[in-house]
Amino acid sequence: MSDEMSEKRKSSHRRKSRKVKKRPLPFDSPSHVAAALAVIAVMIGAVLVVTKWDSISPDAIEDSAKFSDSSGNDNSVGIAGSTVLERNFQSIDSGLMYISDTSIMQLNHNCEKVYSEKHSFTNPLIRSSNDYSIAFGEGSGSFRIIHDSHKIYEGMQGNSITDCDINDSGTYCILSDQTGYLSSLNVYDKTNKFLYSYSFSDFYAVCVSISPDSKKVAVGAVNSSNGQLVSKVYLLDVTKSDPVNTYTYDDQLIYEVNFISEDRFAVVTDMLTTVIKSDGSGEVPYSYSSQFLTAYDTCYGSGIVLSLSKSDDGRNCKLVTLDAEGHEITAMQTDLRVMAIDAAADREAVLSYGKLSLYTVYGDLFNEWDIGTDAKSVLLPQNKTAYILGVSGITKMNLKY
Repeated sequence: MSDEMSEKRKSSHRRKSRKVKKRPLPFDSPSHVAAALAVIAVMIGAVLVVTKWDSISPDAIEDSAKFSDSSGNDNSVGIAGSTVLERNFQSIDSGLMYISDTSIMQLNHNCEKVYSEKHSFTNPLIRSSNDYSIAFGEGSGSFRIIHDSHKIYEGMQGNSITDCDINDSGTYCILSDQTGYLSSLNVYDKTNKFLYSYSFSDFYAVCVSISPDSKKVAVGAVNSSNGQLVSKVYLLDVTKSDPVNTYTYDDQLIYEVNFISEDRFAVVTDMLTTVIKSDGSGEVPYSYSSQFLTAYDTCYGSGIVLSLSKSDDGRNCKLVTLDAEGHEITAMQTDLRVMAIDAAADREAVLSYGKLSLYTVYGDLFNEWDIGTDAKSVLLPQNKTAYILGVSGITKMNLKY
């Protein structure tokens, strides 16, 4: 790459708009997907458990309780409920959302409660864009949509839900079981009018992402072939009955599909990350070269950050930043045992055990903070603000550098 092209890419990355943060799940779904997992588990024995999906079991405390963190920071709030999964801790335009085992909570930028509702979901999950959130019970048929600090819709899907996604226009999609097929996809507009469906006969659909313009849907799916795990990605157009394209990843475990720009989406597996054009015309893969993926972040407008370790204990991670086209911006070796990453514009917040580090996408270290060993996840909605999910609460940090 020429110096001119390199500088152009850096400049483009600096101009990226703020991301839409989503945290899709691995395929640990019940019903049909559970059957697929049972077969796959026999084949592959043990699967890498990426920190993207680590669960947290905080002590049960009142959702209105305030506390100070170890640094005396009073911009903190106790968690409602007794269990929060790291993937259920998400930033939105005006603050953050989370779902615990008992409650759906929205906090503003000062960690003050602006929306709170009890739920009875089994295996609760939540997906968020800037403006909308969809909460659902994995393995059940019920879901709720939250917008502007209010629940605007509560629905019931006829079959067990595997995954959902929602974009900034309020268009949402639901993956679920379907009689006579392995899985099905249904897409609805913000008025809950049905728009599109697709049935999967050969693969179990496990993760989904809908494009910002609501025209394309990417679906990740799994099955086995001749005793080997196979992951497959379907690129669907809501105006067409057949897929625009499909992509097969032999002997790979798919973690996520996620639109990261108007015309591209990312696919994350346990062996590579690839960025695919939404017209199906090409892709840019990045192989981990036999390294272990310990954490990652895919975000709209800001590209992808990966943490890779040469050892299965996750130590001495290399931080790799890819732009929204899938091209490497930087690769930087660290002595960190990375457990979570979040990126915004040209900054990257990296959480290792007891430490928060803030980098530029080009590998420059701004500062480091000791934050205590109970920290499990980090959100970086702005360059100088971070939210830390701990064992017993959520803390806002003002990042000074």
